[in-house]
Amino acid sequence: MARLETVRIIVAMATWEGWSLHQLDVKSAFLNGYLEEEIYVTQPLGFIVKGEEHKVYRLNKALYGLKQAPRAWNHRINQFLEKIGFVRCVSEQGVYTKYWKDQDREEKIIVCLYVDDMLVTGSKPEAIAEFKSQMLSEFEMSDLGRLNYFLGIEFQFTEARTIMYQMKYSRDLLNRFGMKDCNAAVTPTEMGLRLERCTEEEDVDHTEFRRIIGSLRYLCNTRPDLSYGVGIVSRHMQSPKVSHMNVVKRILRYLRGTCNLGIIFPCKKPGVR
Repeated sequence: MARLETVRIIVAMATWEGWSLHQLDVKSAFLNGYLEEEIYVTQPLGFIVKGEEHKVYRLNKALYGLKQAPRAWNHRINQFLEKIGFVRCVSEQGVYTKYWKDQDREEKIIVCLYVDDMLVTGSKPEAIAEFKSQMLSEFEMSDLGRLNYFLGIEFQFTEARTIMYQMKYSRDLLNRFGMKDCNAAVTPTEMGLRLERCTEEEDVDHTEFRRIIGSLRYLCNTRPDLSYGVGIVSRHMQSPKVSHMNVVKRILRYLRGTCNLGIIFPCKKPGVR
C-alpha cells in the first residue's frame, strides 16, 4: 500500500503540472491472486457432493480470509503492471511509473496503489485512457472517473488549485464521539500546553480515548493544524486521565468549527486544466 504522505505528494505534483487525476477500483481484488502453495479447504455448506463428503477442494486462487491472499494479489498486480511497462518505485512499493518519449517530449504516467484502489495521473490523457483499457481487459474493475473521494479524503478541483480535505470524515468523527452539537473552540489547544502523567487524577476509558486519538491521527493527513495537539495527547494513551481527555475534547471542539478546512495545492499555470 502506498502511504498517505505519498498520495499527497502525487496530488500536489499532478495539480502543479495541470494533470488530471483518476481513480480505479478493483472488484474482489484478493480473488485475483494465484497461489504458489498447495492449500486445501473442506467443501462449503450447500456445495457438498453426496457420496464424496470426505473429499476436499484444492485452491487455485486466493480467498478472502486466507493469510496468503494479500501477498498473492500484490504479486499478481505487480506482474501485470511490469508487463505493460511500469517500473515499481524502490522506496515506495505502492507506486509505479512509466516513462516514454513522444516527439522529443518525455511523457509519464504514475499509478498509486492502495490495496484495491488505484490513483492514476500522467502528462498525457490518451495514455491514461489506454492504461484504463488495459486494466479493464485484465481485471474486473470500476472506472470511477475523475478523483473525487479516496480513502476517506475528499478532493475539489478548480482551474487554479486542488483542495484536499476530510469534511465528511470530520463530521462522522464528531457524531461518533457525541460532539456534533458542542460549542466550537477558536484554537485546537491552549497556548503553551503541557501535560503531565498525573497519577492522582481519575482515569478515563482507555478504549474510548485511544479510538478518538486514532481517528484524529488519520485526520491529520489533511489537517496539519491538529498535528501538535494530537501529538501531545498521543503520549498519554497508556494511562489517560481526565485532564488528557479534556485536551482531546478541546481539539474536537476546534474541529467542530473547522470541518471544511484542508490542504490547498496550487497549479503552475492556472486555467490550463
